[in-house]
Amino acid sequence: MQRETDLPNSLNSLCFAEQLTLWSVRYWADRYREQDPASNILKDAYRLAKVEDGMISLDNFMTLLITGNCRTVDIRCLCCEGISADEWRILQSLGLAQVGKKYEIAPLLSSFLEPTSTRLALPVIRQWSAALAAAAHWLPIRKQALEVVRKNFAKASNRSEDTRAAYSANPIFH
Repeated sequence: MQRETDLPNSLNSLCFAEQLTLWSVRYWADRYREQDPASNILKDAYRLAKVEDGMISLDNFMTLLITGNCRTVDIRCLCCEGISADEWRILQSLGLAQVGKKYEIAPLLSSFLEPTSTRLALPVIRQWSAALAAAAHWLPIRKQALEVVRKNFAKASNRSEDTRAAYSANPIFH
């Protein structure tokens, strides 16, 4: 039995706003892996949740994630158990944006995004979180999740072209 202080570790144990967000991130990544656009099902999900504007922000964020990542990002498959630290980083970034803690978001995203991509992602996260909030979908800030994801903040570095070439052969998503 999960104690109130335990960090949820399954999609089903999250609140609806977290479920919608995590499911949509996983679904988008899954469709990207399969080279099959996911827009219709995601559009329907966001329309039914009354977050139509959120779909654009989700797509923009995920596009930044695949084009500006600095390492493989642990976005799990739809059927995977558990919630990765990277998925918690995204959920907590949205929650922090909803309560106006914008300066706490960049360190979370810089764990897997290049510095320029992190700067580009900040307004996208704010727009996405605002769309969710406008539909009364509030993502909770979870102290335990922040403790987990803050343990190993990434440090910006300039990678050589050889490193970039080697990295590009690795998968984008777990």
